[in-house]
Amino acid sequence: MNRRYLIEFIVIISGVFLSFYLDDIRQLGEKKQYKDTLIEELIITANEDVDQLNRVISELESVTISIDLMLDDISDGKINLSDDLIAASYLSVKTRMNFSFYPLSGTFDQLISTGSFELIESIELRRLLINNYTHLAQRNDANNRSLDDLWLSFIENVDPFITVIPSIDENASYIYADQNIDTYYIDHEFYLSKEFLAYLVSAKGSVSTNLDMLDLFKRNYSRIINLAQEN
Repeated sequence: MNRRYLIEFIVIISGVFLSFYLDDIRQLGEKKQYKDTLIEELIITANEDVDQLNRVISELESVTISIDLMLDDISDGKINLSDDLIAASYLSVKTRMNFSFYPLSGTFDQLISTGSFELIESIELRRLLINNYTHLAQRNDANNRSLDDLWLSFIENVDPFITVIPSIDENASYIYADQNIDTYYIDHEFYLSKEFLAYLVSAKGSVSTNLDMLDLFKRNYSRIINLAQEN
């Protein structure tokens, strides 16, 4: 009799453990399936981020060209550029130098919050994702704040001497719109001053630093997309 009870007990316990085991396998399969869905979304958002990066990089490169044009012009203490070109160059710097890149981090946050991140098999992909959405993102935020502060400084200290009023096509997107000049005023003495020179040099340094940062992002995204597609 005792042997029969023992066998029944073993069968019941085995059934319970088997049920837990099968449930764990089912939940793990569901988590892996959800992880795969998030990885597909990650590839989409990463490509969108690359598109955004390319736009911001293009705008900041145009800022560098405008800064160099003015720096070359005032280097000999004389004005060689026309007022129209000075106004266009300054407008390009003032309206574009604070263009910022903001990563779409929602999918990465979901990977972390749902525990799906640990299911990513590629150690290199996990490392790149953490680097991209934490370390590089924090450095990017710091660069954006620096450019915003410099932009405000231009508004407060340069605009009273070099005032350019743009006209914008009302049907165009403001952020990336090509702005035409409506009216402008240029204080030539200020334009040739060491103060304006210092602002241009500071802007060039800050924009160059941000471009280096954005280049790191592009290379990182390229590797993330390739590894995610292999996942």
